[in-house]
Amino acid sequence: MSAPAHPYYPLDLKLPTFQENTYATEELIGYWLAFIIIVPILTWVWISSARKASVVDKLTAIWFIICGCIHLFFEEWKEYSKADSRYLTSDPFVVCMETVTAVLWGPLCFYITWGIAYNYASRHVLVALVSLGQIYGNVLYYATTLMEGAPASRPEFLYFWIYFVGLNGVWMIAPNVLLVQAIRRINKAIELTQNLKYVKKVQ
Repeated sequence: MSAPAHPYYPLDLKLPTFQENTYATEELIGYWLAFIIIVPILTWVWISSARKASVVDKLTAIWFIICGCIHLFFEEWKEYSKADSRYLTSDPFVVCMETVTAVLWGPLCFYITWGIAYNYASRHVLVALVSLGQIYGNVLYYATTLMEGAPASRPEFLYFWIYFVGLNGVWMIAPNVLLVQAIRRINKAIELTQNLKYVKKVQ
């Protein structure tokens, strides 16, 4: 059996237009690390200069600005496709999921970050919406390939456990935390409004 002409799984995957990355894996990881260091710092400084936001709000803003950048600019990362070659084969599920992500979640992530900077009340509903969408999308993303034994993922530790499981796992944890937080804040605001209406009615 001849060696495959590309580094992606399954080994018999047909990629007639495949071209090697112009950067080594180490370089790409270095760029990624630089991104997740520089962007949070700049976002923290921006939010701090805009208003006296809590640490939680600043961290939330950092999360959504990173999400926005990834959703709009990094989803077709060829290096990541070693963990899931569906990104290179126009897989129907991935195409549909990433279209929704790019058209809806990406721009809303930037709006949420802006809303945190300038304390828009509407951001809480959008945090809940986007977080729920991320959770739902991630569950389907995992399920549609794991049910088949993850045939599109390379088995090496870096690609399967770090890229596929680890990186995507973050989108299972953070959105759940933010969804619960948003629901609590919305619920608190509604209760406060109801209590004020009750007090006015009694008076």
